[in-house]
Amino acid sequence: ILFWIILLDDIPITIGNNIKYKIEKLMDSVFFLNLDFKYIHDTSVLADLFFACTIIITLVVARYSTLAKLIRDTRGDFKTNKSFFENQIELKHHLAQYQQRLFYLKNTLYFSLFGGVSLCASIIFVCFEYKISAVIFFVLYIFLIFLALLTLVKELSISFKALNEH
Repeated sequence: ILFWIILLDDIPITIGNNIKYKIEKLMDSVFFLNLDFKYIHDTSVLADLFFACTIIITLVVARYSTLAKLIRDTRGDFKTNKSFFENQIELKHHLAQYQQRLFYLKNTLYFSLFGGVSLCASIIFVCFEYKISAVIFFVLYIFLIFLALLTLVKELSISFKALNEH
């Protein structure tokens, strides 16, 4: 579908314009947004959001590596019988929390990375003035970053829950 939308930007005939108009109307009704191409073309929105995306990715990678170290330390302590867990049930509970946090951090990282790719695609389409494609990828970026923030909040809530237990 995206391939055809990109091609439609180059079709000067009336049929192509009618199809482009219908796709624009569909985008307005589906996303409930009236994003104007000039808004993302004439302002620094794309550049600002690019740096926001890299900050989110850096934050998630740092949290991911910290959690990985915590898991490695716990595993090493358990193997050397230096475990600070009172029983097997407590250990399983903590491992389940580690798994949940890893799941949400992994999803946050994927959403952020794919959001960054979508933003880069939007920037490229803005450069070549493929209006419909640029707006579609921009909206996709906003959606993916929103999902990344939601999963990050969920991971943080699990982390705070674990801190309150100690």
